[in-house]
Amino acid sequence: MLHTSPHIISELTVALTQAQLDELREIDTPTILNAIEKFEVRPNTLGFTGTNIRYLAPDMGVMLGYAVTALGDTMSEAAPKSPDGMFQMWEAVDESPNPVALIIKDFGDDPTHSVQAGDGMATFAKVLGADGIVTDSALRDLTGIKEAGIKPFALGLSPSHANNRIIRAQVPVTIDGMDVNPGDLVHGDENGLCTIPLEIADKVAAVAKEIWEAEEATRQAYLEPGFNLDDYAASRGVERRSGSRGF
Repeated sequence: MLHTSPHIISELTVALTQAQLDELREIDTPTILNAIEKFEVRPNTLGFTGTNIRYLAPDMGVMLGYAVTALGDTMSEAAPKSPDGMFQMWEAVDESPNPVALIIKDFGDDPTHSVQAGDGMATFAKVLGADGIVTDSALRDLTGIKEAGIKPFALGLSPSHANNRIIRAQVPVTIDGMDVNPGDLVHGDENGLCTIPLEIADKVAAVAKEIWEAEEATRQAYLEPGFNLDDYAASRGVERRSGSRGF
């Protein structure tokens, strides 16, 4: 039997208050990342997904949750078929602070055909406190997943569960370039996903709001009648070369 490794679960996982979670949900993922940069707790090139993972129901709003991770394989005939891995995963979801982001890493060799969850798993995940399911392979039953209230992130959709199985739960995974450990706080919208470092999670929303307000003021300035490149240069503290068009 495969066992969860308790020592890999982040020791910093302290549940935020409902009000703090709600504040994070009001902010888009790019602005969350802009705020994280201000704390200088990790390189700016880390902690977010690339172009492969898509939000399949962006109208459902921001997905936010503490990561429960798993390795899934549906396309390998020789992979061991056992309920142990699946139960480990559900046990971890049940024991996690809410909300949960269920992160399923494809462990096979054909992620475009590997369906890690459908409406049945989505419904039970929601019952146990999940807000979203994220996989670097496929999902199915999109209508049912949305009706369950689960926010879906994946490569796309495929119709068959094939040889669906969960190999192991609560292990570090990498999803489209984003490293995720069990207990990490994951934020996502139509732009992609990111992890919010737990040591600053209670401070990010306030900084993000300040950044958004400053950026909105800048956008409004651009829309002022007559605003031109000279105004832009002045706002950036750049001295424009007289008559230059940049050639």
